[in-house]
Amino acid sequence: MRYEKLGSMLLIGATFIVGASIVLDGEIARTLNGIGGIAWFAAAGVLAVAASGSSRSPLVWAAAVLLTTLVAFIIRPSDLLLAIVGFGLAGAAIVWLAPSHELLWATLIVGLYLPFHIAAAIVRMIGRSLAGIEATIRTDPPPTAPLVPLVMVIAATGGGLVAQYLAKRRPLRARERLAPDA
Repeated sequence: MRYEKLGSMLLIGATFIVGASIVLDGEIARTLNGIGGIAWFAAAGVLAVAASGSSRSPLVWAAAVLLTTLVAFIIRPSDLLLAIVGFGLAGAAIVWLAPSHELLWATLIVGLYLPFHIAAAIVRMIGRSLAGIEATIRTDPPPTAPLVPLVMVIAATGGGLVAQYLAKRRPLRARERLAPDA
């Protein structure tokens, strides 16, 4: 539980730092963006450690990786509505499958988003380069609303809370059928 709280606090702090970097300009914005990125990566690591203690089920881990990959390739940091819907659905799906510490898994998807998003950008760049199309990677803060990073956390957690509520109302939850933690 200690790592879960630390990772969640780091992630929320990182979202505020990244949001501030979007509002500001110049060197301070680039510096804050770097600090926010490092904090986000650190949060992902701490949350992954916490999640490894809560479930060793390959299905839950595969679902977390798949859902994070989907949001990383589909959701652009500039699209508030898509971030709300995408992270809300991803948070709900992983909570439905996770056998315990459900909201940790929803938060983990957001934590893993930035590393996966950067990996997705690199894959796109390589693909464009191989296709003979100009390949560039943006290094400045994304042109997005400053609230989008925090909205990702809120949407995933909110989707997770809805799924948690619905799962408790069902006699046999999907996660008990699909993700035994034995």
